[in-house]
Amino acid sequence: KIIFIKYKCDSLMVDGNSEYITNLIDEVEKHCNDAGYELVFKVATNDTLPDIFHKVNNEPFEGIILLGTEFRNEDRPLLKNVQKPIIIIDNDLVKLPITSVSTHTWNSMRMKVEYLLRRGHKNIGYLLNSKPTSICSQCFDGFRAALRENNLIYNEAYVYRVEPTLEGAYESMKQILQKGTQFPSALVANSDCLALGAIRAMQEFGISVPKNVSIISGDNIASCTVCSPQLTTCDAHAKEIGKWAVTLLRERICNPLGPVIRLRVETSLVERESVCDFADYVPFYAK
Repeated sequence: KIIFIKYKCDSLMVDGNSEYITNLIDEVEKHCNDAGYELVFKVATNDTLPDIFHKVNNEPFEGIILLGTEFRNEDRPLLKNVQKPIIIIDNDLVKLPITSVSTHTWNSMRMKVEYLLRRGHKNIGYLLNSKPTSICSQCFDGFRAALRENNLIYNEAYVYRVEPTLEGAYESMKQILQKGTQFPSALVANSDCLALGAIRAMQEFGISVPKNVSIISGDNIASCTVCSPQLTTCDAHAKEIGKWAVTLLRERICNPLGPVIRLRVETSLVERESVCDFADYVPFYAK
């Protein structure tokens, strides 16, 4: 048996981005079944995770797959008593010696910034998770690094803090717009749900995407193609992350003393309609 632990801090990124998380879990289940493993699911919080690990240590589980999407740096001590082979997915927790499979966040941010730059955009802002986890912090660090690498200016005024769910981002962006704001010509987000919620609020205020602001995000969930405009994004390859999690866990079970492996899956650009050339940009001030 293998146990899949769905870890929640505030549940916003796990439950609020259910399409992406479901894709991950479905692929893990498929490859566990193909390998002859029974997969057991458990939901955990920072209060219950130590007890779950204690039970797993004393029951006939061969390994653990931990969904680390909402793991924060301060949650790292929760993993100190794990005695079974473990893989973390959707977070690499670089300060811990634990095998992981995640998106290459820095390269993904570099891809987004350089794509916008090729389209002529030099003033680029960011839709920031207002309740960041460690992987959100990595994405933001990667965004600022990509600006520096391309000699672009980071402007704190162009960072918009919104909740990391579709509805939460919508409400957060409405509040931002009601106070009045000037957007740069382009915005980067690391989550499709966050971008889609923000776009909905912008459109209600008469802001046209991409004419008044271009937006590029990440994940490539199916909802990107049923909105207007269809969302330009970076495919995070959730199925590949799920597949490699099972592959590396099986390797860890067979070779528990082997080296720690951090597998980072590169994203792929998916061009749709939410980004225009800077030459077609029309400034808009929400007031």
